[in-house]
Amino acid sequence: MNLQGEDFIEFAGIKITDNKLARIGWLLPTLTVLFSMSIHVISGHNRAIPFFISESDYPGLERWFFTIGFLSTGILQMFFAYRMWYSMRGNGRRKMMHLALGCGIFTGANLVVMSFANMYDYLSIHILTASNVFNFGMLWALFAHLSFPEANSSGRKVRIWGIAIAFVSFTIMSQSIVRAVKDLDKYGLTGDTIFTLNSIQDAVNVAAFAEYGLFLGLILALYSFEFDFNDKLKKSE
Repeated sequence: MNLQGEDFIEFAGIKITDNKLARIGWLLPTLTVLFSMSIHVISGHNRAIPFFISESDYPGLERWFFTIGFLSTGILQMFFAYRMWYSMRGNGRRKMMHLALGCGIFTGANLVVMSFANMYDYLSIHILTASNVFNFGMLWALFAHLSFPEANSSGRKVRIWGIAIAFVSFTIMSQSIVRAVKDLDKYGLTGDTIFTLNSIQDAVNVAAFAEYGLFLGLILALYSFEFDFNDKLKKSE
């Protein structure tokens, strides 16, 4: 294994360039969500529409897509965070890059745990790790954005939009849920997740779409770094 190539990483003799790693980094979670949620609906397992992304981590075929997809994404994002730091460390603001590295690795690690801690059986762990993924994912994008003073202009625009969409969506989602479950004992949140979600579906109608917006914002932020790695690859050729 070689994680310190000039513009690539290498596993078992297979080289993956940084720009391809960046592309897989946003494409894999996108496909994971699309497949797991689609299968969840087609199989008739969905509780209601709309529903939270994590509800598709339901016993059945969709759970395999959800778990394997996010497990792979979490591992990949830790490598990607390292490669971003390693490849750009000579051109960026060092302190910001170190913060971005830490947030990226922490985000990926939480995603790995979340991929196994489904919301039906391990609700507390799931909420904690999912919150860490969202919060530190946004911080990762922000610190990385601030650390690249000469970033690709198109990538910067996409990144700004992604961070803005993610922040607004996260605020709406959080407030919707907090207001809906302020009397947790009444709904028995820790005892029956499905019953609770059914009880607050009016809030989920808002919060679920906000979560989709949050996910989209984070995907856009990840996508934006592909522009910077494409520029770097062109300069090295």
